[in-house]
Amino acid sequence: MAYSRKEVLKAFHNEDEITIPVAFWRHFAASEFIDGLQHPEVFDLNLNGHQKFIEATEPDFVKTMSDGYFAYPFLNVDDPKQLSDLAQLDNLPIDHPWLTGQKALAAGQKKLAGDRPTFYTVFSPLIILKWALINHDTEPLLRSDRRLADLYQANPKLIKTVLFKIADDLKQLIPILLESGIDGIYYSTQSIQDSRVDNRDFFDEVMAPVDIDIQNEINRYFNLNILHICGFAGATNHLDWFTDYPLQVINWATDVDGYSLAEGKALFGGRPVLGGFNNATDGVLYSGTKAEIQAEAKRIVTEAGRKGVIIGADCTIPRDTPIEHVRWAIEAIHQL
Repeated sequence: MAYSRKEVLKAFHNEDEITIPVAFWRHFAASEFIDGLQHPEVFDLNLNGHQKFIEATEPDFVKTMSDGYFAYPFLNVDDPKQLSDLAQLDNLPIDHPWLTGQKALAAGQKKLAGDRPTFYTVFSPLIILKWALINHDTEPLLRSDRRLADLYQANPKLIKTVLFKIADDLKQLIPILLESGIDGIYYSTQSIQDSRVDNRDFFDEVMAPVDIDIQNEINRYFNLNILHICGFAGATNHLDWFTDYPLQVINWATDVDGYSLAEGKALFGGRPVLGGFNNATDGVLYSGTKAEIQAEAKRIVTEAGRKGVIIGADCTIPRDTPIEHVRWAIEAIHQL
């Protein structure tokens, strides 16, 4: 049985916890990169998936998935892989369905979550741009990083302009999402996995200004938000570079980026932290026995403590993670 909203929010507000909140999240569309504007059926699929998962796992809070809206429209751009096309990018009108559709999706997800604190996923401009540079059905995900680095090397001024234009559209989205009734934003960002731009100069001059611009807008409308520093599919990040990012709760890949929950909490000045479980298929949550999963839950809490600690995974768990594994983890946390 899920904890009360009041109990859960103690952890999000960095208070000492009698009970430790826990939740996991996953995709429900066959591919998260499906374009919901071209395939409106993904909207109901998304909501039905959330309903079944919430009912089956009874999480203490809900981090929702924006499947169907990963594909940004790139208004007036035929091919975002071409610099000449990207130069024509226009901002979305306020009534564009990519914006209004996400409000409807978030509102539907919040209704399913009920009184649970609920956080809707928004991706950074760099992630949005790089994902537009590959065919997700036929090309590996990390090829997108190489293509973004290629574009940046060819015309850094244009790419920075494009990123801030995407940021402007995300800044339009934030107050629209407020109307859905959600509690906050789960903002996902990630270093570009290419040595040509995975350096401190690029981070300080391009990535951080774009990210912080949006996060400041998020904080204008919501007072409780989660920064997700994404280590999905083996991506790595320099966690210490992100300490000036202003969101309230921090989530990262503890195994990949080399900081435990306690170490990350110290790194980020004592802010609340979320995570602990490896989300990969070789992680204990996916492949372990009940005894192994519950032992890992106890280990994570023993190491992290009971103040401003929220248990979840490094990132999205695989679609075929057995439901009973999720329930075993939640059961173990609730018994501590």
